[in-house]
Amino acid sequence: MANFPTTVGIQSMTMRLRSATAMSESPFTFDQQVYQHPGVRWEAEVALPPMTRAQAKEYEAFFAGLRGMGQTFLLGNPLHNTTATGTINSASAGDTLIAISSSGIVAGDYFEVNGELHIVTDVASSSAITIMPPLRTAISTVTTMDFAYPLGTWRLATNEIGWSINEASLYGFTFACVEAI
Repeated sequence: MANFPTTVGIQSMTMRLRSATAMSESPFTFDQQVYQHPGVRWEAEVALPPMTRAQAKEYEAFFAGLRGMGQTFLLGNPLHNTTATGTINSASAGDTLIAISSSGIVAGDYFEVNGELHIVTDVASSSAITIMPPLRTAISTVTTMDFAYPLGTWRLATNEIGWSINEASLYGFTFACVEAI
């Protein structure tokens, strides 16, 4: 697994959580039935700033080395900034309400645990938070939550990667990626 290069930074990033939720609606009464399947994953589109050939070589090599969707890389929210700390006492795979010991956690904070990227959606109490996506692995011992620069494991969304080169000899990279589950 590779670390995403950070030489030039990120110009823009769109992050989203995609939930596997189904809804059917009666065409006669508009009554709705909703079923929440367990699937939830991160998705993102990233644009890098214009760069010179010397800067672009690292990114060309990185993307070529991924072999499309074949390899994974680490990436997080580049603007995340918090001084929160915390540990998860124990939790089961699939949990969204987890028991914690913490300091300074607020809704909207990102954290990493066991290589998974999560966002705090609610602080239920000083000893419990609600998160998305649900935990993918069980936690049986006290486990530290990384708030400093939390990363998730991603892969390209397609097997194609390309870049542009303009008349000023500047390179441009944009790509879509999904959480590697």
